[in-house]
Parts: sequence; C-alpha cells; structure tokens
Amino acid sequence: MDKVKIVLIGAGTWGEAHAEIYSSHHLSEFVAVCDVSEEKAKALAQKYNVRYFADYEKMLDDVECDAVAIVTPDFAHAKPVVAAAKRNKHILCEKPLATSYQDLNLILNVLKGKNIQLMVDFHNRWNPPICKIKDDIDAGKIGKIVSAYIRLNDIIYVPTEMLSWAEKSSILWFLGSHSVDVLNWIMGAKVKRVYSVCYEGILKNKGIDAPDLYQTILEYSNGAVATMENSWILPNTNPYVNDYKLNITGERGMFNM
Repeated sequence: MDKVKIVLIGAGTWGEAHAEIYSSHHLSEFVAVCDVSEEKAKALAQKYNVRYFADYEKMLDDVECDAVAIVTPDFAHAKPVVAAAKRNKHILCEKPLATSYQDLNLILNVLKGKNIQLMVDFHNRWNPPICKIKDDIDAGKIGKIVSAYIRLNDIIYVPTEMLSWAEKSSILWFLGSHSVDVLNWIMGAKVKRVYSVCYEGILKNKGIDAPDLYQTILEYSNGAVATMENSWILPNTNPYVNDYKLNITGERGMFNM
C-alpha cells in the first residue's frame, strides 16, 4: 500500500505530536510543515527532515501531498480547511471543526461536490478503555443506558501559560468538544435538550477574558441524561494536566473509568 503524503499546518505543542506520528507510522510520509512562526516551523522541519513554510497557501501549492493535518488554534481552522479542500486534499482537522456558524458554513460550502474526506480528530474514539465500553454497551451488557457523567478538566497552566489564545476559545471548545463527542458516540443517540451554566472570575482576574468552567446537562433522544463537567482552573499541583472521569449507568450495570 502506498504511503499517504501528509503536510502539517500548525507547529505548536499538539502539532509536534502529529509530526511524530506521521513520521513514524508505516502508512504515512510526513513531507512538510507550516506555521505562522517560521522559527517553530523550521525547528520542527529540521527535526524530521522535511520542508517548512510560513504560508500554508504556498505550501499547498509547492508540495505534493495527499492529505493535510490542520493543528491550528480552535478559532483558526476554517481558512486552512477551505484552502486544502479547494486543492482537493483529504483533511484531518483538530477539534472543534469551527467555533462559529460563519466558519462552519464556509467549510460546508467548499466541500459541496468534492470527493474528499474531512475528519475531525476526536481521538477518544480510539482510546482503548472507551472503545471497550462502547463495544460492551453495543453488545447489551449493561442494558439500556440511563445516565452518564463525564469530567474532562485541565490545570490552570493550560489557559495561563500553555495557550496564548485561551480567551479566543473556551473550555467548551477546547475540552468540551471531546466530552460531547464521547457521550454522543457511546449513547448512539442525538441530544434533544441542553442546559449549561458557567462560572467566571478566576481567569478574568488574571487578564484572560474567558469563563473558568461549565456544568452542562444533556438530555438524549433515547431518554438518557448526561452530566458534563469542563474546567481549566484546577490547581497546578494536580498530578496530571488532564483530569478525566467517565461513568455510564445502564439498567443492568455500570461502567466506571
């Protein structure tokens, strides 16, 4: 099987993770990287011996590739997605696909009539324990799902130090998108009603205009009710950057992770 030639847009923390995977996977060939910071693009390119650019339009025109990985900040996905789609490249885009209806419509319009694949990187669908839960639920091991609880939080280092663009996103875009996708996938049903509240003040006092946390209730078309917790103000003394908890309760049993 021929290797898929992949170019990368975004050379930040998560872009580095993508680059490592594409350079080591037996079915991919990492060929070029682009970042608005030419210094970052150059450093990553030198590590993996690929070409680098500061302009993704130029990279897409100059480099032969089959697919484009878009690992830009949450709010900056639409334009590179549109640029890649116009050139008929397959696309792997980091979550969320878009943070506004305007951006989403731009993407949808450019995809019309295109024979390309666009995938959002909801990688928890390949997370082994979550896959096991999904398989067992589909096999009926705990019966009909009654309720679910998911907690996906970050320490405060993330919005204050790791991300320079936290106030252009939110914890719902940054982690809540993963939470919703896991719930939707496991439930196998659509959300019919949502209630969500936020708390703000801690980040604003640090000069970051973004809510601190969201608590969300999701009611599904199959009757199940889910609670979703997303925060990025946990103390940096937490043992891990992420704080993850998943509970699925059925009529005959429960999964707890």
